Amino acid sequence: MTSMMRNVLLHIMCFVFCFNANATDEAFNKANDEALLADQIFTQLPKTLTLKGNALPFENYEAWLAQAQSNNQNVAYVDRWQKAVNPKKFNALIKTTSAQWIEYESDGLKISGVIVSPKHVGDKKIPVIIYNRGGNNRHNVTRIAIVERLMPLAEQGYIVLASNYRGAKFSQGKDEFGGADVNDVLRLIEIAKQLPNADPNKIALYGVSRGGMMTWQALRKNTNDITSAVIVAGPSDLHTTVARRPDMRALLNELVPNMEQNQAKALDERSAVKWINELNPNVPILLVHGSADVRVDISHSLKAAQQLKDNNHSHKLVVYDNGDHSLTFYRDEVEREINKWLAVHFQ
Repeated sequence: MTSMMRNVLLHIMCFVFCFNANATDEAFNKANDEALLADQIFTQLPKTLTLKGNALPFENYEAWLAQAQSNNQNVAYVDRWQKAVNPKKFNALIKTTSAQWIEYESDGLKISGVIVSPKHVGDKKIPVIIYNRGGNNRHNVTRIAIVERLMPLAEQGYIVLASNYRGAKFSQGKDEFGGADVNDVLRLIEIAKQLPNADPNKIALYGVSRGGMMTWQALRKNTNDITSAVIVAGPSDLHTTVARRPDMRALLNELVPNMEQNQAKALDERSAVKWINELNPNVPILLVHGSADVRVDISHSLKAAQQLKDNNHSHKLVVYDNGDHSLTFYRDEVEREINKWLAVHFQ
């Protein structure tokens, strides 16, 4: 090889190396810019809300699976996890949405929860959904619930806030099953109006099971800030609940203050059918229930729908034939129904 050929080859190699280095730098800078943009909604939060960490710190399904298999998790645990997490769904959602654990104050207590948002919001003002979970005592909004219920809502272009209520694993205070803990939901409504990317005129409530009861009560106390509500398999008559389920009577005796001394009043306060006429009829409510629900009988939604009708309260009742409490075999249909409802009432 001649000296001239060597010089030409060196120039070519240098050009290729420099071009690739510049391209790599550009790609790196672009990725960083996109990451900053994706997290922008979490960098301008009000002081009333504190971030506690990434709720789903996994780049993809495989990374989450590896975490599930670590820490000496047994086969049964991993098998249950695999049945609950859809690989394609998670890999799609983790690219378009972000979820962060949060902490906020309610009645002087530190309450945990989660905020989920679409990525790349920019300066847009978008609607907010306050999600009210089911369960009691130490229950929390789980990662699986975030993927199954909250991230799909964020993907539709909504900010989602969810409380773990007082008495949960990472929250202070005592669960009163629809007592003072309703303030934890009302507090999130106030916080939602302070979010820099939130449209304060477009806030919806979405409750599942016990969260449906919390949604009814929040509507009773604050309908001025609420655009619409969704209640899935939510109890509306606690008198019926304790009559049907001795286990629930025992739970309420444990959680509800003065339950045994003043049962009628305690149940009335948690039963929407006793005061639906007090609600703002201009806040439309979507009721969703399975006809074969053995935990919260379909009668709860049927009674509520009839009273809403009697009070000329805007509403819609959707019943899924033989659906169970979790509407296990109707999840896609339920998701579409709720998305359609929210899109119409957020216009």
